[in-house]
Amino acid sequence: MSMKRSLLIAAVAVAVCACDKEIDVDAYIPEPGEIQLDMLYPGQDTRVTGNSFDVDDKIGVYVTASDKALQLAGNEVNNEAFAFNGGSWTSSRRVYWNNGTHDIYAYYPYSESVNDVADYSFSVQTDQSNQSAYSQSDFLWASKSGVTASAEPVPMQFEHKMSKVVVNLLKSEGFEGDIPTDAEVYIMNTVPQAVVDLSTGDAAKDNFAATEPIKCLKNGEGVYSAIVVPQSIISRRPLVEVVVGSVSYLMEGKISFRQGYQHTINITLNQSPDKIEISIGGQINSWDN
Repeated sequence: MSMKRSLLIAAVAVAVCACDKEIDVDAYIPEPGEIQLDMLYPGQDTRVTGNSFDVDDKIGVYVTASDKALQLAGNEVNNEAFAFNGGSWTSSRRVYWNNGTHDIYAYYPYSESVNDVADYSFSVQTDQSNQSAYSQSDFLWASKSGVTASAEPVPMQFEHKMSKVVVNLLKSEGFEGDIPTDAEVYIMNTVPQAVVDLSTGDAAKDNFAATEPIKCLKNGEGVYSAIVVPQSIISRRPLVEVVVGSVSYLMEGKISFRQGYQHTINITLNQSPDKIEISIGGQINSWDN
C-alpha cells in the first residue's frame, strides 16, 4: 500500500468492520491527519452562541483536489455529514487529508440524497410559521479553495443563498385599536423550489415548478418573515395576503427577491380595506438572523 494518505473513510482494511459506525461525539478525539472544519454562521467571523448553528445541525461537505471540478461522485470526500455537538463539528465517519491542495464545499441543511451537484434541488418550506421549518428553509453555503492539510480546524464562512422577506404591519393614523394578534401573513406567487449549483452557491427558481403561498413566521407584534427562493415578480399580482379572522386582504406588488438579501415590505392597515397601502423598501447585504 502506498505511503500516501488518501481521503478515504478511515483505512480501507478496516472500513467494513469499523468505519461504518457513527462516531461517539462525546468521546471524540481527532486523529493526526484527520480533516477538521469550523462552520461559521453568516455574518460571523468567529463562532458565537445565539443566532448561530444549533446542536445536532448537520452540514454536507465535499472535498476535491484543487485541479478537479466538483462531481456527484469520485471526489476525495463525497457529501459527508458534519454534525455540531455544541463545541465542535464531527464528521459521521473519519476523513483524512490527502497530499497537495484541496477545495472544500459545504452546504446546509444536509441531505442524504444529492442527485446533481450542478442542479441540486432544494425547497423552502411552504409553512414557515414555526422556527424549525423557517430554519430548514435557510439554505447556507460555503467554500474554500487551495487548502492544505492542517492540524487546526479549517474555518468555513457560510452565506445565505436564499432571499429573506420581512413584512411589517403598520397602523395608519386613522386606524383604531391594536395590530391584530391573530393575523396570518402569506407571501404569494413565488416558486418554493430552487436549483443550486453546489460548486458556486448560485441558486435560482425551478422554472418547471408551480407557485405556492408561503406562510410567514411571526417574529413579534406586527412583524413577520419568510425565506423565499431568489426570483422576480415582474408584473403586478397578489404579493402579500394578510388574514385576520375570516377576512383576507390581498396586496399586489412587483419585486425582485435577490439572493442573499433581505427585503422589507411595509403594509399600512386602514379601517377601510380598500385603503390599505403596501410599500416595498430597499435591500440590505446581510439580513438579520
